[in-house]
Amino acid sequence: MATKKLDQQSPHTTSHTDPETVGFRFQIPEIGAIGYTADTEYFEGLEDEYKGVRILIISVMRPLGSPWTGHMTPKEAIKIIDAVKPEMAIATHFGMKMIYSGPNYEVKHIEEKTGVPTIAAFDGMRLRIGEKIRIGKTNRNNHGSMEDFLKRQ
Repeated sequence: MATKKLDQQSPHTTSHTDPETVGFRFQIPEIGAIGYTADTEYFEGLEDEYKGVRILIISVMRPLGSPWTGHMTPKEAIKIIDAVKPEMAIATHFGMKMIYSGPNYEVKHIEEKTGVPTIAAFDGMRLRIGEKIRIGKTNRNNHGSMEDFLKRQ
């Protein structure tokens, strides 16, 4: 397990089996800060790197009760989101256990525990960030959605 600490102006710290994994904090003029945890497990202080972001995109690979080293479940996401208190959290990077459990069900639990609007990322998702944050979908035809995949199983 590699853990690295980087300068606050650099990509952010992660704890993952791949030592090259890093999170990011994007500061965008007239929009604010957006944080992306990348693939990591929870570790003390992770939330400090994302305080003040408007949107936190958080990798939540596993469902509740199914931890795996180097990854997060909703339980760990709750710790981070509750401490950061972004305007919105977006869970992404779902493994198959999370897909079969139901990402929308899992993020509903996060939202209920933190009070922060939390959504599961979806294929073709588009964010419009201004005074308000709006979620939409691209019009382009991708080669099948996760819903299509699950229907075939």
